[in-house]
Amino acid sequence: MKDDRAKLRRARLIERVRRADKQRVAADAYAAEARRARLAGISERTLLLGQAYSGRAAIADGAELRSVIALSGQLHALGVTAAMQADHAREEADARLADLASADRRYKRAEEKRRDLAASLSERAMRHEPPVTRQSGTDLE
Repeated sequence: MKDDRAKLRRARLIERVRRADKQRVAADAYAAEARRARLAGISERTLLLGQAYSGRAAIADGAELRSVIALSGQLHALGVTAAMQADHAREEADARLADLASADRRYKRAEEKRRDLAASLSERAMRHEPPVTRQSGTDLE
């Protein structure tokens, strides 16, 4: 009986560890997804700003035209860089979501094992099996 309680205690500990691991992985996945969304937004806004700046109609002289072209080119380059970072962040977020799915499966497996063990111990306690006694006396009696 003492061994059964130790098994149940260990199963509960494993379940708590798996739950904590799942929560940590979920927080990592959320942070990666938030980073991806932020970078995608920055990329989109930067590219739109570069397009809007290059589409200006009121340009007075060549110097202004040169500065508009330079600035729109730099904004476009920043937008492309942010888009590449967003793609990398999306890959990282996908990996974190896969880690989350794996941690969730491990947690569910630990929870199921603990429930099965508790049910088995409860069923064994309800049956009340008498303890095995040693035979006393000799075979000659």
